[in-house]
Amino acid sequence: MIKRIVLVLVMLLTVGANQVLAETYDMNHEKVAEIAGHLSMEGHSEHDLATCSTKYNYYNEIADMLNEGYDKDEILGEYKAMFGEEGFRSPDRRGFSLTAWVLPFVVLGAGSYAFYVRLRNNVNAQKKNGENEPADVKIDQDAEKRAEDDILRSIIEEEKRKHF
Repeated sequence: MIKRIVLVLVMLLTVGANQVLAETYDMNHEKVAEIAGHLSMEGHSEHDLATCSTKYNYYNEIADMLNEGYDKDEILGEYKAMFGEEGFRSPDRRGFSLTAWVLPFVVLGAGSYAFYVRLRNNVNAQKKNGENEPADVKIDQDAEKRAEDDILRSIIEEEKRKHF
C-alpha cells in the first residue's frame, strides 16, 4: 500500500513538474513581442496588431516557434535565412553591414568639411581682392545714377498728368 501511495505521488510530481517546465507562449507574451521588435514584418511593424493580419501572422509564427523549443537567436536566424537583412528593422552591427551604420555620419562630416572649405576660400578670395561685397552685388555707379534719374523723371511725369 505504501508503495502505491509513493508511486502515485511520484507520478503526480513528475506530471506537475513537466507542466511547470513547459511554458507555453501565445502572441501576447512579452518574449514574442521582444523578438518581433527586431523584424520589419514586410513594412507592417508599426501597424496595430489587432487590425493588421500580416503582423498577426508574424506574432503567431514566433509564438509557435517558441512553443516548439526555438530560442531567440534561432528564430532570428530563421528569419534572416528567409528574408536576409532586409527582414530586420536595423542592419547587423558587424561585417559589411557596419557600413550602413557608419556611412551616413562619414558623408555628413565630409559634406560639412567641404562646405567649410568652400566658404573659407570665398572669404579669403574676397579679402585678397580688397572687396567688401561680392562682385555680383556691386553695381556700377553710373548705372545707379541713371536708374535714380529715370525714377525721378517718371514721378515728375505722373504728377504733371494729374495736374494738367
